[in-house]
Amino acid sequence: MTVEQAIAALLAVIAAGTISFLALLGLSFLYRARAIDPGAVASLTTGDAVFVFDGAVLVDVTERAQSILSTAAQKVSDKPGLIALLAQRFPTLPDAVARLEPHDHRHLFSKDRTQIAALRRQGNRLRLTLAPVEGGDSAVEMDQATLIALESELNILRSTTDHMPFLVWRQNGDGQITWVNQAYVDACNIYGDPSGRGLWPPIRLFDIDAPELTASTSPASRRARLDGNDEAPPAWFQFHVTPLDGDFLISAMNVDTVVKAEDSQRTFVQTLSKTFADLPVGLAVFTRDRRLALFNPSLADLTTIAPEKLILRPSIFGFFDTLRDLQMMPEPKDYATWRDQIVDLEASAADGTYRETWHLPFGRTFRVTGRPQVDGAVALLFEDISDEVGLSRRFRNEIETGQSVLDAIDDGLAVFAANGVLTMTNAAYDRLWSTDTREGLETLDINSAVQCWTQASVPNPGWDEARSLVLSDARSTQAWQMNAMLRDGRGMTCGFRRIAGGSTLARFAHMPAPPGLASSGAHLIAQKG
Repeated sequence: MTVEQAIAALLAVIAAGTISFLALLGLSFLYRARAIDPGAVASLTTGDAVFVFDGAVLVDVTERAQSILSTAAQKVSDKPGLIALLAQRFPTLPDAVARLEPHDHRHLFSKDRTQIAALRRQGNRLRLTLAPVEGGDSAVEMDQATLIALESELNILRSTTDHMPFLVWRQNGDGQITWVNQAYVDACNIYGDPSGRGLWPPIRLFDIDAPELTASTSPASRRARLDGNDEAPPAWFQFHVTPLDGDFLISAMNVDTVVKAEDSQRTFVQTLSKTFADLPVGLAVFTRDRRLALFNPSLADLTTIAPEKLILRPSIFGFFDTLRDLQMMPEPKDYATWRDQIVDLEASAADGTYRETWHLPFGRTFRVTGRPQVDGAVALLFEDISDEVGLSRRFRNEIETGQSVLDAIDDGLAVFAANGVLTMTNAAYDRLWSTDTREGLETLDINSAVQCWTQASVPNPGWDEARSLVLSDARSTQAWQMNAMLRDGRGMTCGFRRIAGGSTLARFAHMPAPPGLASSGAHLIAQKG
């Protein structure tokens, strides 16, 4: 049971108890009720409750009638107020008074047929007399202790309803108000016509159709706004309507804070929509119940889903069903597996861990990212990275082609960055120095390379000079060359040249040894090129 339903139930109990008490209390003041005799005639005595009106003004009452007025929940001082008060027991009384001709009289029975109302009009004066129906043997008497208990309960009920922080009232099927709490009276004093203050029945603050509201389930249709004035700003109220004994018990709670929050949310959503409207990234935000709540134009452009379908706020499954039908997501092997993938996607997005690349037909590629939002919502971002992927593929093809060209050269090649890190080699280099530089290039540098060269060749001071050249800040493009001999007796020419970006290209070419010098190594000297 919600808080609103609990409040409605409490109000129904209070209202029912109040009405029941007023009925009993009215009986205690007015009469002893006897069994109904359809042919009985009212006996009007001095103990009856008599009200005399001159036009709408109450000019005279008997003691019993004054007791009725004093026990009423609201102040009654004129004919409309009294007629509205008595209409609960005499439903046809308002119509009978309206139709009463001069010098005419009528008698009306109460709903339970235990009381009779006698109407007599003389010119502009109206005499209304309430008396018990005489005849029968059964009687209901009320002792003093019972009366005191009922009065105590009435005070509790009145105090409870008058201290409620929201408006409560009861009205009949014609919209006429028959009971209100103090909050409603206070609202009438603030928002109502000043000329109607203190009168009964009070003015209707809200022009609402109670039967229609009872059948409605839309919160918006249960709200109304009271225009502000010098005493108070405008105020929004939300209603709860409960049918009760042919009438309607209505409560109205101030929802200004809720309305302001909703306005702020709408403004925020509009701001978000404007912010994302011009972005190339498609945005889809799903609420906690996984209905589409927000999207931007790029989503429709990227996914080719018609905006009319997106406006209908499809579920997350409906959204992906449409993507699948349009071939805008990878085709699953089977439908059951695909549905499981959507559940996994939703769970991953809610945790902020979903990130996937979709390779689509016709060469398109999407990057889909899921991000959690407040209140359990999930945002999905769709990026078209087809150009990025295509560019990466072209770069990769160019690199692979360039590497193949380098590998086809018989000379060993190595490129060192300005900081000495080895950035590129070819197959001939690895064969020459018995290395495998294709794995972990970023961990190799000129120092490790010189160490390798030194271990695999006859000692030569030129290697230190080569190291200094690679690590120097000189911008000279002059080439430097030296000769070296491997420990297996093969000679080679080693050339070093500055290239773009401060890098250094090292080239190692086999050199046939001159006759008679191969064993001595005398031909291995450094040369300036």
